[in-house]
Amino acid sequence: VVAVKVDNSQQKNCRWYSGSGIYRHVWLLTTEAVHINPWGITVTTPEADKNKATVKIATVLKNETSSDQTLTLRTKILDKGKLAATQDEKITLSANSEKEVVQTIKVNNPKLWSPESPNLYKALVTVLKDKNDVDKQEINFGIRTIAYNATEGFLLNGKEIKINGGCVHHDNGSLGAAAYDRAEYRKAELLKAAGFNAVRTAHNPPSEAFLDACDKIGLLVMDEAFDMWKKRKSKKDYSADWNAWHQKDLEDFIKRDRNHPSVMMWSIGNEIREQFDSTGIAITR
Repeated sequence: VVAVKVDNSQQKNCRWYSGSGIYRHVWLLTTEAVHINPWGITVTTPEADKNKATVKIATVLKNETSSDQTLTLRTKILDKGKLAATQDEKITLSANSEKEVVQTIKVNNPKLWSPESPNLYKALVTVLKDKNDVDKQEINFGIRTIAYNATEGFLLNGKEIKINGGCVHHDNGSLGAAAYDRAEYRKAELLKAAGFNAVRTAHNPPSEAFLDACDKIGLLVMDEAFDMWKKRKSKKDYSADWNAWHQKDLEDFIKRDRNHPSVMMWSIGNEIREQFDSTGIAITR
């Protein structure tokens, strides 16, 4: 039995409609003793153009047994179900340990991700022992490069892009705070139809469904973590939990969202009170 109790009686807890209770998907993960860590796969594309791309996949494996394990890590890159590239890596994982395994895979003639052409690939990562699958994860990603400089601004795939967007709260209007998959997708569709190519998630981490929608339809995302730090804005807001939780929450937030090709910028705070004194610089660093 998993029991969850929510006490949201001590309002106000923020400056927008936060909802209460469980209003997003919750997953219970069961694994073998040897497995891929949750949020343990990082996909980046350090080099990419229309001719070739380098896809770097870092996978954190965990061995919760009392003996060393000899494994094969197999990664397949799929383009709409068709195999674009594959690589096997043989490894030994010590007892009661975890290890990051980095694979660098070349993809020829890649379809680059952009707001105009939101092409998605899938990385299928499988852990094998004696030719048997012990764990696997699928990660959607896009092949694209991002750069910023003082003369050209924001560059996506080497091309200057003007960011034109708006800010969106996590709720769905009259539907409330619940992140229904279709409602999240519709919200992204409406923003794109309004002429936006970007969105800022105000003022807290969005649902995974919303980021999935942005990946699929081509909306750039400024992914925002916090609305306040130590100095409160409302009586029972996140400032009360900042000292104990901000580092863990930020780490989980980045691990969860880092593979979304739509995410092109991170926000560590919105209208933070510490920006008006010297503590803000120290916390920012």
